[in-house]
Amino acid sequence: MSNFNFDDSNRFLENCTAFVEHVKDIDPEMAAILEANWDKLLAVVSDGERDTRSRTAFNEAIVAAIDDLLVPDTEAEGE
Repeated sequence: MSNFNFDDSNRFLENCTAFVEHVKDIDPEMAAILEANWDKLLAVVSDGERDTRSRTAFNEAIVAAIDDLLVPDTEAEGE
């Protein structure tokens, strides 16, 4: 179990950045997925308000990226 905690005194962006940095040590592939979808992540909270559509878009992008990790690269296998 990770010992990471969000800091209530930090803004959303600061906590996101700290979390991604923490994840890099634990799961570099997941950190890369989060960084690749950084713009979608930041859109989830704007002016202190959560945007449900942005959250859904972020979640869908993360699921698609994880699914891509699970699907074998058939081109590489055929070489």
